[in-house]
Amino acid sequence: MLEQQRENGNATIYQYQLIRKFHIPRLLLLLYLFFPIPALLVGTLWFSWHALVYMLAALLLVLWIHFVVSHSVLLIRGPIYRKKWRLRFSGMWFGFLPDQHTGYSILQQVLQQTLWIGFVFIGIIIAWVPLPFTLALLFWHFWFMAPRLSVLLSMRGQRKDVMIKLNPQDVSYYIQ
Repeated sequence: MLEQQRENGNATIYQYQLIRKFHIPRLLLLLYLFFPIPALLVGTLWFSWHALVYMLAALLLVLWIHFVVSHSVLLIRGPIYRKKWRLRFSGMWFGFLPDQHTGYSILQQVLQQTLWIGFVFIGIIIAWVPLPFTLALLFWHFWFMAPRLSVLLSMRGQRKDVMIKLNPQDVSYYIQ
């Protein structure tokens, strides 16, 4: 098929062949999106209304940590990778994530660095911040990383030279 496209002049270097597509069930998406509400209610009941402020501040701080770590890893890898990433707020994908097809190795490296550096940062500041704020930081870190880690876990046993596209309703794996 690719040879036919080349002969017709329709082929580009961006032709990818779909290997697998994982659909995100609508129920799972809704559960994921509404999960912060019960966490906020529990925090308010256990600690007081200050949990609302802590949750909001922790949300912004975790987004900033993820952005700085991801952006730094991409800067180290080269400017070509950074151009494909942006802040996204669609479906399950919140934060600084690839907007286009991206290589599995790049995605894996960025996600692993973000995961561990986020934990290290929270571990360092745990002595200076109140317990509700620490719990809010951990909650948002896990909440943001859960869909990203599910992508990495779903790749177990798959080829490592694939391109990944994060769509609001699915995750697609392509080979070049």
